Amino acid sequence: MNARNLTYSFICMFVGACFVSCNMSSSSFSYSHGKAGEVLIVMKEDLWKGACGDSVRSYLTEPVMGLPAPEPNFTLSQTTELTSIMQKFRNIVIFNIDPGYETSNLKYRSDVYSKYQLIFNIDAPSADSAIACMYKNKDLITARFLLKDRDAIIDDYKRSVSGQIFAKMSKKNQVDIIIPSSYSFYNEKEDFEWIKREEGERQWHILIWKYPYLRTSQLDTDSLIFKMNAMTRENVPGPTTGSYMADEPTVPPFVKRFEKNGVYTVQMNGLWQTENAYMGGPYVSQTIVDTKRGQLVTAHGFVFYPNRDKRQMIRQLEAILYTMTPTD
Repeated sequence: MNARNLTYSFICMFVGACFVSCNMSSSSFSYSHGKAGEVLIVMKEDLWKGACGDSVRSYLTEPVMGLPAPEPNFTLSQTTELTSIMQKFRNIVIFNIDPGYETSNLKYRSDVYSKYQLIFNIDAPSADSAIACMYKNKDLITARFLLKDRDAIIDDYKRSVSGQIFAKMSKKNQVDIIIPSSYSFYNEKEDFEWIKREEGERQWHILIWKYPYLRTSQLDTDSLIFKMNAMTRENVPGPTTGSYMADEPTVPPFVKRFEKNGVYTVQMNGLWQTENAYMGGPYVSQTIVDTKRGQLVTAHGFVFYPNRDKRQMIRQLEAILYTMTPTD
């Protein structure tokens, strides 16, 4: 997107924001513009068209793990100057190249001009040093943008949470999980819930099950995949007789292990396929250890949107899963 078109789109958003602000106090802190997964690069045109721009595009558009087709981590736009209209953009990286700087330096600020905003500044004496600084910090920049986007999604879902789903998950599975009202129960059993959202051809699904925590080996990747396949084989039939949903065995999932609010969590990002049928897509799952009750609870999110981009769909599900925690 060139600077002229970008300016025009921001003028449209700015005019719309003016109508909203008429009924708000002057001290209100407005929400940022731009969608999750979008990053605005502020860089002079010659740098953007040269090695510096090539490096930024390379670092910030690395493919997302666990998707069936390559999709970039971020969608980039570029402008030469951060005007007052563009200051409201959600994710921004500003490059200041000036021989007056002795060394390259990275700094970042949150919620400067709008809510959920994150701005990175890279100050460097030359384009080469800016590239080196970007390379050194690309993982930090990526992680911070993803975290800020996820927080924004979660806060948005908190404003439209399904009280019915929240209450049932709390009572039945002893977990609190923020699922918006756009989802509804699709199938329920004694030890299994299937929650679904559908918009045209786009489908978001969340499966939830719990089982006793008997040994640490249950948290091994192979054990989690085995349990997932057992649950989906029994509860998620495919479109033809004898078909069912299962993990795609030829592509190992990307696994993360971490503590979330003091709760040990295993997350898997991988691909699902349909045994004996031609359907598939990406999934993200989180299994948490509820030590108080001696149980494991798995929330398994998957999407179905054939031949279309699924990056933001799976990140929306991931945000929901991050809210799951044992009920006090």
